[in-house]
Amino acid sequence: MNAVEELLATGAPEITPANLDKAIRMLPRLRAKFASLDPEQPKLAVRIEFLGQVLEDFASGLCRELPFHAVADIAFALQYFYQDNDLIPDDLPDDGFKDDLAVSELVLARNAQILQDYAAARGFDWQELVRD
Repeated sequence: MNAVEELLATGAPEITPANLDKAIRMLPRLRAKFASLDPEQPKLAVRIEFLGQVLEDFASGLCRELPFHAVADIAFALQYFYQDNDLIPDDLPDDGFKDDLAVSELVLARNAQILQDYAAARGFDWQELVRD
């Protein structure tokens, strides 16, 4: 298991229905943080927007069919993106967001069928989300 897999495997189970609200409340700040990164990190920005929308839809009851383990993965990933202190410091030129990209890639892969179905139903381009 690599560092990113271990991070997700240990962090996502800590997300509970009781503390899911924290991830939902930080979405506006997260989007603001990454809005300025669109030109530099387009893939990460697209994934954050997608994962944020999934979380918002789950919280509002629009997609309660999603299994909680997938929602926990998403909430953990979004919280991870927001924090400044992660495996690779975000302010490192060229490399700072490689860990964030790896976390998003792993969340999409672990929940591929569920999230692909959600993407199709909501008009997101799945291929754009998973493209390297």
